[in-house]
Amino acid sequence: MDSNIRTIINYNTWERRNNFEFFKQYLNPFITITSEADCTEALQRSKETGTSFFLRYLYAILRAVNEIPELRYRIEKSEDDSHKEIIVLYKNISVITPIRVGENGKFHSVKIPYNKNFGKFYKTAREIIADIPAETDPYAAENEMKSGANKFLDVVLVSAIPELYFTSVTCTQHHRNGADKPLINVGKAVPKEGRMVMPVAVSFHHGLADGYHIALFFDKVNAYLKETAAV
Repeated sequence: MDSNIRTIINYNTWERRNNFEFFKQYLNPFITITSEADCTEALQRSKETGTSFFLRYLYAILRAVNEIPELRYRIEKSEDDSHKEIIVLYKNISVITPIRVGENGKFHSVKIPYNKNFGKFYKTAREIIADIPAETDPYAAENEMKSGANKFLDVVLVSAIPELYFTSVTCTQHHRNGADKPLINVGKAVPKEGRMVMPVAVSFHHGLADGYHIALFFDKVNAYLKETAAV
C-alpha cells in the first residue's frame, strides 16, 4: 500500500479556504480538545486473550483519522522552485508512536502503516515493535522521515501515558504556526459509572478541521474500540 498517494487541493475552490484564511495568521492556530473514549469491551477482550490493548486503541484511532478527510489535510511546500504553501489531502495516514523499551520512560518511536483490517494491522504492528533495535533512538521514526527523499507528512502522532489519567494537554509546537500534523495523547483507563474510559487529547490545526470533525473522530474511535473486541 502506497501511503504517499496525495492530492494537491485547488485552493481557489477548496471548501475550507475561508476557514484556513481566518486561522493561518494566528501565532498558534492549533487547538486541543480532550474527551473520553469508552474502552470497556476492548480492554476486557485484551485481558481475556492476552493481546495488546494499546494496539487495539491505536487501530481505532488510526482508522478514525483515515475516515475523516479533515484530519488527512496537511500544509506543505510545493516541490517546484517557488516552494509556495500548498494544501494536500493524503489518501492514507500512518501512525508514529513511541514504544517504551526500558526503565525511566526510555522509548523508541516507530512508524506503523494503516490497514483497515484489524488482524493485519495488529500483525504488522507486532512485527515492527519486535524489530526495535537494541540501540534505540527515541525519535527514530521522525528522523527517518526528515532524512527521506519524500518528506511528506502522511502521519499522525499518537503518544500513550498509560499510568496517568489526565483532563487536559498542552502540546509542543514544531514552529510558530503550531505542529505539522495532528498530535494525539492517550491516558490511563479508569472506571466510570460501570464502564472503563480513557482520556484522549487531539491537537489539530483549526484551519483544517473544526470541533465537529473531532466529535466525529470520538464517535468513530468508540465504535472501532468495540469492533476490535469481537476479534
